[in-house]
Amino acid sequence: MVEWVKVLEDFIRSGVKANHRRMVVLVGSSNETVAKSAAEVVRFFLGVTNMGNGIYLYQPEYGDARERLRFFTDGMSNVKFKPTPFKDTKLLLGQTLDYAVIDLFNDLKPNDVGRVGSVVRGGGIYVVMMPPMDKWLRVITKFQTKLITPPHKPEEVRQYLKVRFWDSLMKSEGIAIYNVDDSIFIKPPQPVNAFEHAQGQVKLPDVKGKAIEVYRLAKTQDQVNVISMIEGMINERGKVNAVVIADRGRGKSAAVGLAAALIGHRLRRRRGVARIVVTAESPDNVETLMEFARRGLESLDYDVEVSESGGRVTGLSARGIYIDYYRPYPLLSLQRPIDIVLVDEAAMMPLPVLYGIHGRFNRVVYSTTIHGYEGAGRGFSVRFLKYLKSRRGVKVLEYEMEEPIRYARGDPIERWLFNAFLLDAEPAHVDENDVKLVSEGRVKYVVPNIEELFLKDEETLRQFFGIYVQAHYRNEPDDLGMMMDAPHHTVRALTLENGKVVVSIELAEEGGLDEETVNNMVLGFKPPGNIIPDRMVKYWKMPEFAKLRGWRIVRIATHPELQDRGLGSVALRMLEDEARARGLDWVGVGFGVNPQLLRFWVKNGYLPIHISPERNPVSGEYSVLMVKPISEMARKVVSYANREFRIRLVNSLSGPYVNLEPDVALMLLMGEEPVERGHEPGLTGGQFNRLVAYAWGPMTYENTVDALMELFKAYFMVISRGGSRLPEIIEKGIIAKVFQSRTWSSAARELGVKPTVLMLGLRAISRILLVYFYGSELKIPIYMIQPSKRQRQAY
Repeated sequence: MVEWVKVLEDFIRSGVKANHRRMVVLVGSSNETVAKSAAEVVRFFLGVTNMGNGIYLYQPEYGDARERLRFFTDGMSNVKFKPTPFKDTKLLLGQTLDYAVIDLFNDLKPNDVGRVGSVVRGGGIYVVMMPPMDKWLRVITKFQTKLITPPHKPEEVRQYLKVRFWDSLMKSEGIAIYNVDDSIFIKPPQPVNAFEHAQGQVKLPDVKGKAIEVYRLAKTQDQVNVISMIEGMINERGKVNAVVIADRGRGKSAAVGLAAALIGHRLRRRRGVARIVVTAESPDNVETLMEFARRGLESLDYDVEVSESGGRVTGLSARGIYIDYYRPYPLLSLQRPIDIVLVDEAAMMPLPVLYGIHGRFNRVVYSTTIHGYEGAGRGFSVRFLKYLKSRRGVKVLEYEMEEPIRYARGDPIERWLFNAFLLDAEPAHVDENDVKLVSEGRVKYVVPNIEELFLKDEETLRQFFGIYVQAHYRNEPDDLGMMMDAPHHTVRALTLENGKVVVSIELAEEGGLDEETVNNMVLGFKPPGNIIPDRMVKYWKMPEFAKLRGWRIVRIATHPELQDRGLGSVALRMLEDEARARGLDWVGVGFGVNPQLLRFWVKNGYLPIHISPERNPVSGEYSVLMVKPISEMARKVVSYANREFRIRLVNSLSGPYVNLEPDVALMLLMGEEPVERGHEPGLTGGQFNRLVAYAWGPMTYENTVDALMELFKAYFMVISRGGSRLPEIIEKGIIAKVFQSRTWSSAARELGVKPTVLMLGLRAISRILLVYFYGSELKIPIYMIQPSKRQRQAY
């Protein structure tokens, strides 16, 4: 054993004593030296601790990475470990390891580091291999390669993520750094202020029968309390919701899974059957929950049948107990009776889906991670709890889990991970003086110095990123890495006069493509990162747009305590002014469309140019691209694309967009200018006669729907947002009943009126539009013009 490794003994033992993790970073140029040094550290660790379950993470597509693995394997002297590609880090979730060796020579992908950062138990160790910084900063990692978009070149990639990562290693406790080239500690192992860990006594509830066996599977008092809280929901009357939040590694999903087993057992004994639904972004997210639900059922002596899809558990059944996984959006249309819905990683879901689940089901548990790569549970919990508590007749339970499962509180590696990737970033605290500054419009548009912001001004960076964390964006560590290193990404901010960040904006430069790239796009090539130019060329055959330069707004978010005060619109106007001053041609945005968000962009003058043909399977939202032209050339192209978009949409509402919300469809169909001035309905002679007979006579709707569709299409072609229009409720009625072919009751319910009102309304509006389009050509018998008593009463 080499002498320098022995220096780590007290460092390792102090981690075991405190039930904390430790990290040893090995810096070196030689594949053989650094890999064999890693093996020396791991073997020494195993000898000191008698632990033995570990993995080796690397990028197998790189030849030098495979060589380092070979040298590491040779140095392990037949000690078993599991070589694992970085792409499989998702599979590590829920596992508990004694050590992890991480090869960062070829890649530094924040999500991967974030995932592996929680799987090693207390007393365990991380061994990180990386090249010297001067060499590492000249390397384009696999993660960075995916950040390069035309017309940018590899040499334009920024290296701020690596610098921040290295600085965080140097500043954090529990981390030692050794240079294997020079045989010297860059950062010697230092003692960490920690007390000897004492396992707390878990107090079980006073329950009778086999149910106590489920509680015995809990590792912490927090888990016991969560199980008890959720179990108690089935005894409550009326609508009951629970919110469970926790940092990573607190056993949240395990506790919810055990509670599911116990609820199933209680309900089966009470009435013979129990139906429980689990929902999350994907089956991957509920793997731990399902595993512990199975363990819970087995502890109650059930034989459990497991259903799988694609290698993931999607259902459990046991003697009348059914626990099934559904994706969030399909869950909203589920018709069968459900006893309780368990929403795992709720912060990753769009708020409209959460509102829909709340409205649809009486008993729902929302659990989520506060900090971690899954999302931002703190902001979610604060805002969503406020929403739940504002609902009348709803009982709300809440619990925050604090005690880690795999390691003790105060673990230095957890603190390092949160700091390195801003997982615990928070917006600035807002007081009455700040609110006054907002009301007086005393704000400043800031174009940050990127290097200064990301590497030197930690406080402003945490405020900036903290707004995203609490604005219900589904944040991942990768988002920070992209923001820091992608050559086409930049940021802007709106601050108060006192410097507090109140609006955060992330931008992606798009367009400005050369002739060759544009020609290839016409032939089907999709240049990475250029989302809006790609759709303009692909759908509207406007290759000239790809040569124009613009900004796509990746994310814009307002401080959660200062929303609905116009700050977002102010920031947009200032951003557009800057774009104009820089000679850019357009500003655009893409998002999952819902009425509230769409209204914001429409109000600020953005025009839709594309909508996805299918809903997102998780959010249930269609993705929309909107653009605001800056230059005259862009105005012509965007105006043309918007007109074509509206024609396509109005003709597709009975097809792919048959379930699009009528208020969303209406906003998308309204443009600044008519699609076609003077447009007339394309009615045949027979359609015209039937339409007149429907409008003023006895003809039924069902025998006239083809003619009505042509009449109303013509209406939507000649109107604009600021022009003369029919009442909005009638426009929505046309969309729901005529274009989307909904039933009278379904369409009327969407509008909040009785079906008879909608029936009479469409007949009356058809008369108005016939007079508008045909005027003197109409020869209506007098008896058909006189409204009936029923019609007069309705209007």
